[in-house]
Amino acid sequence: MKKSLLLAMAGLLVFWSCGDQDLKEEMPALKNQDELKVTFPEALNSSKRSGSGRLENQIAATLNASLFASTPYKVSDVHVCTLADANAIVNVETVDKQFESTLPSRWVPGDTRRNWNGDNDLKDIDWLSFTPFAIANGTYNADPIYQAMYNKWETGGFCKTVNIDRSPYDLTMGNPSLILGIGGLPPAAEPLADVSVIGFLPASIFNSIFGSPNVLGVAFSFVFTDPVTGEPTKTTRGKEDKAFTEVWFNNGFTWSNGAAPGKIDLESVILHEFGHTLNLGHFGILQRFTINGTSKLVYQPVNTMNAIYIGEPRNFLGPNDKGNFCEAWGSWPWN
Repeated sequence: MKKSLLLAMAGLLVFWSCGDQDLKEEMPALKNQDELKVTFPEALNSSKRSGSGRLENQIAATLNASLFASTPYKVSDVHVCTLADANAIVNVETVDKQFESTLPSRWVPGDTRRNWNGDNDLKDIDWLSFTPFAIANGTYNADPIYQAMYNKWETGGFCKTVNIDRSPYDLTMGNPSLILGIGGLPPAAEPLADVSVIGFLPASIFNSIFGSPNVLGVAFSFVFTDPVTGEPTKTTRGKEDKAFTEVWFNNGFTWSNGAAPGKIDLESVILHEFGHTLNLGHFGILQRFTINGTSKLVYQPVNTMNAIYIGEPRNFLGPNDKGNFCEAWGSWPWN
């Protein structure tokens, strides 16, 4: 049965310029990521978009007028982090300031509409990995990192109220993305889990859609809509009723296990994007301090949900991460 959904881009993380055996056994006919070509609707190409105003609003309007023009779900919000001007010379400059502790949507326990994987357990959050794209730079198998980072959110904070469980996936289930075309795979009839981690996509996808080479990852959040009014349905606490989330990472960067000059720490970015799937927003203020011509970027407070990656490891939960997670999940399963 078709579900009414509403799509919202939960958040982007941007980069500040400063042959796994199990995989082969699961899909023996698949040799590498190149065998599954990724496509996106041409209307999303930033070079062909028309309009003015905020990039986020342009993308939302374009999606609603094209990909989702005849569907029972629409784009609600788009949250984009952009690269600040790195050339400004000042003593103290606020580069970015975002204090959104949690997103406006919440998962609802017991909601039979989101029994996507058919396990009938509606008090947990299920996620899947599109394993063909779980390899970063053709070298790092991110699949165990996905699991470890969700474990960190589940057990590493003050509130241990929700189970975050992995859902099985294989190619016979079709394309898990509601946005992208992937290698001729038939589109799934509906989402396959609460969270679909699509994985590491070609840089050309990010550059074309966002018009920027600096987007590390993105999480798209869908919420259910009323089939009559088209408006988001609400939880008993007045939040939008969350349905599904989809996560992408940019394979155009040089990734690494750990922060290193010129490389991006896998754990930091994955933990960050997974925070968005669990309803957390960006949190913190980034300032540039310049003394005698030498600049240093400083975040206050330091959390994994800081909006911009500045080359420092964020593979841990800061006090605000833990507190904001409790804001979102402390009452579960009585949301």
